[in-house]
Amino acid sequence: MRSNKRRVLPNSKELIVNYNKRTPPETISEHNDPFRVDWTEIPADPKEAPGFFTGKEALRIPDKSIPRYKLFWPLRYGWYNESEYREKKDLYNDIATVIEEAIKTQLNLRRKRDWVQYGCVFVVPDLYERHYVSQTLEMLMRDLGFGKVCFIQESLAATCGAGYTTACVVDVGAQKTSICCVEEGMCIENSRINLKCGGADVTETFIRMMLYDHFPYADINLKRRYDFLLAEELKYKFCTMNEGEISPQLFDFHLRASGQDTRKYTFKTYDEVLLAPQGYYQPTIFDNSQKLKGRRKLIDRSYDLYEGGPNDPVSSAQSAVLSLISPIVSVNGQTNGETSNGQVALGPIKPSSNLFQKINETERTPASTVGSPAPDDDDTPVPIGETNTGTEILATSVRDDVLPVIALDTAILTSIGHGARLDERKTRDFLSSVMVVGGGAQIPGFYMFLEERLKELRPGFAKDIVIGTPPRELDPQGVIWKGGSVFGKLRGTNDSWIGKTEYDRLGARLLVYKCMWAW
Repeated sequence: MRSNKRRVLPNSKELIVNYNKRTPPETISEHNDPFRVDWTEIPADPKEAPGFFTGKEALRIPDKSIPRYKLFWPLRYGWYNESEYREKKDLYNDIATVIEEAIKTQLNLRRKRDWVQYGCVFVVPDLYERHYVSQTLEMLMRDLGFGKVCFIQESLAATCGAGYTTACVVDVGAQKTSICCVEEGMCIENSRINLKCGGADVTETFIRMMLYDHFPYADINLKRRYDFLLAEELKYKFCTMNEGEISPQLFDFHLRASGQDTRKYTFKTYDEVLLAPQGYYQPTIFDNSQKLKGRRKLIDRSYDLYEGGPNDPVSSAQSAVLSLISPIVSVNGQTNGETSNGQVALGPIKPSSNLFQKINETERTPASTVGSPAPDDDDTPVPIGETNTGTEILATSVRDDVLPVIALDTAILTSIGHGARLDERKTRDFLSSVMVVGGGAQIPGFYMFLEERLKELRPGFAKDIVIGTPPRELDPQGVIWKGGSVFGKLRGTNDSWIGKTEYDRLGARLLVYKCMWAW
């Protein structure tokens, strides 16, 4: 701030800490609170209570309800949330239930038997897992009973919704951030990057910083439903990336909990509102210790039926990201930074390009001399087969052991570099059309700050770099779903629909012929 000639007040931190320490809350009775919360109603007789709630109703269940309810998140960080479930059928059932209830309540399609008259466009991640897509297809066809189903990748859906033909799409979600270059209606496979951080990490970091400065509501617990919603509200109201707004400021908020009077708190902030969103560019300040918990506990990787090796899609850009943060392999086979329970402790670890060079070589090595020749494209892994050495076995599993978390600006430039393939014209095209979507980017000053960071890293392209938003005043949080609806209305050019009869005959094998990308 001093280098930008902005005034920095001395002892600002001490001022806000002293204020937060000595300011008690003000109690407001419920009938005097004009914005009191409507909590989810539960019947007086516990036997009549519903078996489940979904959506916003699930987050507004009173904590001391009878019967008690446990909150489940079937998807976390863009993966199946295997850590909270004992059986994978329960995980699949919960996902189907969430979608079914959303269709009934949001679209008002109450009778499930009528859904055979409808087609479903399902948006999948750019860098997906094959089990996820095939299981989703079975769920949509068998459990929900749609007449036809098609899939579209999220970055392509974003360009369809915004009307772009060429763009580098940056989707900053709650728990994951995906980056992909799209050109002429196709996602460039080598440019796909999926990071496991997002707006929820900013929320948690902001609350941690405020607690360090004696936040007056010291009992806040993000595992409580109403505290989680309060933390999200505080982030949206107060976090910013505009340096000019950083000064000791007085704010207030209302704590509303079921069965308690509303409490009004006043508190002061200084640089926490800026430092928490800075985590996108310094992700080591996020708590990444639990994000790999339960990974592969219930659902294994997808393997090729003939060769026996893993066949999930890979991206050279994602491999480059992982090579920057990969732990170094020690002599005894245990990775540096790995704890005794198999989890990797992420810290400032030196890059290990040799390990990931071996991974790429391994995935491009034919299983035997009789097999097909090695593919030229980085995105088409050839399974490893039965002649694996110890190094090859480690190489195939390391992708599940390393958490992809890296600075956002570095990830964007890595994606563009692999998408343009040293073509300067393409590089300029992608840098001039970086489109940021998703709710995690709805922080004041986010776009301008990202543009400045990219210009600092690529001064030679400074005149070309532009951070764009969806046109026509579209909500950045809904532009992907808008693109999915546009894609579903394409009659003459959309050959991706999978009908019920052909699915009954061929099953998930249809995806090879129906997907717009190389399945």
